[in-house]
Amino acid sequence: MQVEATVVQGRAAPQTLTFHAATIEDARRRMHNEGYAVLSVRPINAGWRGLLDAQAVARSKLDVDLFVEQLRDLLAAGLSLVEALSTLRLASGQTSPLLDPLAERLRGGERLSQALEAEPAFPALLVALVRSSELTSDLEQALNRFLDHRRKAAELREKVISVAIYPMLLTGVGTAVLLFLLLYVMPRFARVFEGMTGALPWSARVMVWWAQWLGNYGSVLYLALALSIVGAFALVVIPALRARVVQRLLDTNLMRHRLRTYFLARWYRGTGMLVDGGIPLADALSLSGGLLPLALQSGALAVQRAVRDGYSPSAAHARAGMLTPVAEQLLLAGERTGELGTVLTRIAHFHEVGVSRSLERAMRILEPLVMVFIGVGVGAVVVLMYLPIFELAAAIQ
Repeated sequence: MQVEATVVQGRAAPQTLTFHAATIEDARRRMHNEGYAVLSVRPINAGWRGLLDAQAVARSKLDVDLFVEQLRDLLAAGLSLVEALSTLRLASGQTSPLLDPLAERLRGGERLSQALEAEPAFPALLVALVRSSELTSDLEQALNRFLDHRRKAAELREKVISVAIYPMLLTGVGTAVLLFLLLYVMPRFARVFEGMTGALPWSARVMVWWAQWLGNYGSVLYLALALSIVGAFALVVIPALRARVVQRLLDTNLMRHRLRTYFLARWYRGTGMLVDGGIPLADALSLSGGLLPLALQSGALAVQRAVRDGYSPSAAHARAGMLTPVAEQLLLAGERTGELGTVLTRIAHFHEVGVSRSLERAMRILEPLVMVFIGVGVGAVVVLMYLPIFELAAAIQ
């Protein structure tokens, strides 16, 4: 397909290039190999696929990760910070709610960390890394650390979603089919037998009873289903409710270990990244606490207080109950070598791999169980509906 790329090289003005590429990613890769910093890429006259790619690129313009990546590339190309922001502003071709306030604050004499902190779109981790880089003049490395952290977190999240999506989809579709048979098809089959006299087969009596029960109490069942849908939606959009559910899951023996390990791994990685960036451990713990769910944030605060009170990192984590056996041993090793940030990152990687493999094994076991449950449920309903017809046909013969 034909693509249009807005690029910049060195301190030159942005320019627009038009060429052929198989995909958007191929176009980006080609421009990087030729020494350009890519500001934007969009397909031209590429049909439905190109339209979808264009929409994806348009949506990504407001993405913080993309902004950080473009800013890093422009700084690596030799542009100053103000020049890089001005270049991004020119590349967008329109007023940007993300770039204009930053450029205005920088021209007013504020540091980049202050400008980022004033905008709620930027996470506290990015602000902290930029603030630490202002002391070492290593902004590109700070941006690289932030992008690496976000990439690792996204990889784990996508892996969890990809592993869990098939069982969830199978359960949803199977449940929908089963409800359709029970609530719509079976009551209409039952009408055939309601007016019959004489002894009915047991399966016909079951269907008639079910149809009568739905007639009397169906509104209650429909209300329960509606409340379940509303509850699932509220669980997605209300953080406090989601935190309570997570807390309940953390209290159950079945989910406690894996969920807790997953959240702790994210926390360890964020803390290690900040410590590697030159931020003191106590401040890093304060900033990375937001990566934990509300149910575990009190533990992060306890670790932070213990560190400020003079406890060693391993003792502070153990005192607050925010430590796994593996993490405890590695933290002790990190205290001896002085590479605490690197050790925390290794702890996170170790636990992320373990959680991912455990989830894969669980999903392999769950998939056949779900298929058996849905198959038995749908098969039982179908047999229940057709069995009286077969029995009546045999009686007529």
